[in-house]
Amino acid sequence: MPHSIASICGIVTATPTPLDSDGNIDGGAVASLVRHVIDQGASAIAPNGGTGEYTALTERQRSQMVEYSVAAANGDVPVITGILSPGLNDTINAGRSARALGADALMIVTPYYSRPTQAGIIDYYKAISDAVDAEIMLYEIPYRTGISLTPDTVATLAEQTRVVAMKACNNDLSQQLKVLEAAGDSISILSGEENVFPVHVAMGARGGLLATSCIFQSAWNRIYEAARQNRLADAMVLHARLMPVVEALFSEHNPAPLKAALSLVGRPYGDVLPPLQPASAMLKEKLARLIPEFLTAEK
Repeated sequence: MPHSIASICGIVTATPTPLDSDGNIDGGAVASLVRHVIDQGASAIAPNGGTGEYTALTERQRSQMVEYSVAAANGDVPVITGILSPGLNDTINAGRSARALGADALMIVTPYYSRPTQAGIIDYYKAISDAVDAEIMLYEIPYRTGISLTPDTVATLAEQTRVVAMKACNNDLSQQLKVLEAAGDSISILSGEENVFPVHVAMGARGGLLATSCIFQSAWNRIYEAARQNRLADAMVLHARLMPVVEALFSEHNPAPLKAALSLVGRPYGDVLPPLQPASAMLKEKLARLIPEFLTAEK
């Protein structure tokens, strides 16, 4: 039986895709990172998202990432695999494949490029729900897709489809509040934005799906617990300490800085795939200073 994500909370870790010089996925690196973040308290693992370079991977590479992640998680936490295809048939096929490989749930991005209406988006997720036997995490990231969801649309998807959770990547906190008011009691809404994370949790988000928890899982766990327990001032202090390195990690296109950072902490993950470029030498120098400073201070 797959893990349900209907009540998912805490910190879900978005994992990058480790590639060797020949472009093959390093299964050992996948297993090592997955076990590390689980041991550090990750609520679930999310491969093949934007951090996992979904759009640059081959179909076989995506399948391998699911296989390696499921094997490493070993049933301890859910594996929520990303699907970032813009077309319905590709998404359905990818969802069926991921479920057959053992993924517990699917994180499906809003359909982009065609710029559908809200009614079209609802029909899209209804069709996926009819075709794939899997719980769905709705993935909204309007600054990448050009698609924003209205609170009413999120509420309708919660009522009429297999959507049971949401990764909300939107820095507009007034919009996030409206979504939480409309659907926060029906689905588990997770923040996808490190920079507003504690405020989003204080508003009602049940946790976060974050890329930088690959390295700072324990720190994000503490920020989450403080915000969840209505100790927002404490959460903000911890958040302020972490933000300089987080801002550096997003100062160039994700996941290039994250992969460089993983190498700095002894977890080589290779370079990013075209059209992305590796992290710059200047940024690597900055990360080499900021990451040890933060980790040393946290001990």
